[in-house]
Amino acid sequence: MAHVRSLFFSGPLSEIEDKAFKAASLGRPSDIIWNITNRCNLLCEHCYMAADGHRRPDELSHEEAIALVRQMGEIGVPMLFLSGGEPMVRPDFWEILEEAHRQGIRPTVSTNCTLIDREAARRLKANGVRWIATSLYGPDEFHDAMVRVPGTRQRVVDAIRVLREEGVGVVLKTALSKETWPYIYDLIQTAKDLDCGLIYICDLITSGRSEGEEDTRVTNDQWRELADWILDDVLDPDQKLEYDIGALPSIIPYMAERLLERGIDVTKGLERLKIMSACPVGKGHMNINSAGGIMPCQFAQDWVVGTVREMSLTEAVQVLYQLDLEDSKGACSPEECEYTRICRGCRTKAWQQFGDPFAEDTTCILQRDGERTLAAHESMREPRPSPAAPCMAPGSCG
Repeated sequence: MAHVRSLFFSGPLSEIEDKAFKAASLGRPSDIIWNITNRCNLLCEHCYMAADGHRRPDELSHEEAIALVRQMGEIGVPMLFLSGGEPMVRPDFWEILEEAHRQGIRPTVSTNCTLIDREAARRLKANGVRWIATSLYGPDEFHDAMVRVPGTRQRVVDAIRVLREEGVGVVLKTALSKETWPYIYDLIQTAKDLDCGLIYICDLITSGRSEGEEDTRVTNDQWRELADWILDDVLDPDQKLEYDIGALPSIIPYMAERLLERGIDVTKGLERLKIMSACPVGKGHMNINSAGGIMPCQFAQDWVVGTVREMSLTEAVQVLYQLDLEDSKGACSPEECEYTRICRGCRTKAWQQFGDPFAEDTTCILQRDGERTLAAHESMREPRPSPAAPCMAPGSCG
């Protein structure tokens, strides 16, 4: 995931991203995505975790959940994303959110918005929620068919309007596939029309209900077309929408190349990418599933490196940082790609395709034989210390 405007210029998330980058540089979690439940009141056909109406028997108890939030506060986690399933169907959702707010953590809620009315919107804001994230996939009939519950799209739109009226920012999310491609530019306009501050466009993750559907991903040419369009929009002084791209880290060096071709300085972005590569695996980013499993990426629910029942978050983040010390392989290796440390390829796609998180990312959109204009940039020649390196941790080197 990479916020394009905030990465290269100055965007709506710059302040909180600065806190995340600082935390990562100190060897702490930069952010945590926590799937607090697998239960959901929708049945989205592409759901990467196949969420439904059933609660996992090993879901963290109320006491464990509250203790976990307090531990996050103790170690200074700057951002917490409460996700699911649908997080608001968990009976103690509000207690978890309220505890995060008490701990001084900036919470964001990823929700399908079907449970948000004006009272809920006001309560979210009162508990420090500046942003919620919710999904749209296309026009009414198409969206409702995707989530398998009639009337959902209109409920989402109504909730977005209420949230904006109450001063809560909205991230509009969508999964990009051959099915949703015809609607992507309309969705971007919808985000603007609904006064959303950010749109999150994620490449299709083929797990859960979309397992085995690799052929439904859009082509590299389509992704490059969209990337060029986004850059035009970002560079338009009259436009303010932020773009976040998920599960396609190669889009960031691609965009940096295009910006350099236009004579635009990309130093700010490259400096940030020294600490937080376009794929956040091993860079301070932590994911926790509903059973307390610690994952390098939320999209790989079966890639678990430990559990909060067995280790502290401080121990867990050091395990995750060790992943950054491993080089990617194949086309993503340092020998094959000059951008390996700022991109690294999508480690989850490698895990899902090859069973090896360090294998190459076969969905890279960079032209293999094209000119690599970033390679000569001064920032690319400087060393890139990892938070996992000994001297990156506070007090570890004298």
